[in-house]
Amino acid sequence: MITLHALLVRRPDLTHEQFLAHWHDVHGPLIRDEPSLARHLLSYVQHPLDPTAERYGLAGFDGVTVQTFADADAFRAFVSEPEARRMDADMANFLDVTRLQATITGPGAVVVGGAER
Repeated sequence: MITLHALLVRRPDLTHEQFLAHWHDVHGPLIRDEPSLARHLLSYVQHPLDPTAERYGLAGFDGVTVQTFADADAFRAFVSEPEARRMDADMANFLDVTRLQATITGPGAVVVGGAER
């Protein structure tokens, strides 16, 4: 399993609320409602940043997206789909794409919160 984590910054001409509305109501459904994209995902979660995040060095960020894939092949297939171009094009409608920061991680080690305690 691999996971894409991306720190998102809204376009400077949008309010945080406008950013969230587009992200939740337009961009998310572009992925969720497109079978050619959704079939590659195990999960897609949108996390709006809490206002207290700036205390921890995250000032200026508006959200974190987390997309989980079964493996690297599923991720490559997702980004290779023709409909992914539509998703990519929509990012300019609400994101400052020059400030987008992303990383891809492998399976994590559960330190606290596993099924067994």
